[in-house]
Amino acid sequence: MIHMTAPQRDAFRDADVRAPENELAARFWDRVRLFAMRRVRDAAAAEDIAQEVIRRVTEALREGRLAEPAALPGYVFRTALYVCLHHGRSAGREARALDRFAGGAPAHTGDDALTTMIAAERRATVRLALERLAPADRDLLRLVYFQQLEPAEIARQLAVTVEALRVRKHRALRRLADALGEPDD
Repeated sequence: MIHMTAPQRDAFRDADVRAPENELAARFWDRVRLFAMRRVRDAAAAEDIAQEVIRRVTEALREGRLAEPAALPGYVFRTALYVCLHHGRSAGREARALDRFAGGAPAHTGDDALTTMIAAERRATVRLALERLAPADRDLLRLVYFQQLEPAEIARQLAVTVEALRVRKHRALRRLADALGEPDD
């Protein structure tokens, strides 16, 4: 029998619990970080993204959400893509919020007034196209783009799988594009 002190036992147990995470990090860390760096062009953000990806994938593995071990690399990089996209959306929202907070509204020149008028016309056109969609499509697009919920949360609310949600979103966007291409009656 091996005798260990209490701190040694705790360290051994903690290392055993973190073994899948450590193995996953050793296998994918550099590639995920490089993948993220190419997309966000920020070393610190790429490190954060890689850490978040490893955390999410480890959690998925522990919960048994990955049925096929051979699909692990694809799952890791799909997760990395989603985390990068989320980072981009968050950074954009943060920049717009800081501009509003700082009172960074640009001075109105002739070009700005024209741009504002065109943007208002586009919003009105999109609103009309959204009104033409079925209520289910409108609700789905509202959850995705206005409330900006995670796909898993939206899928849970709609009682569908994430894959089915992705297909429904694609089809709703196609119908919206078709509605935008139709002339107004």
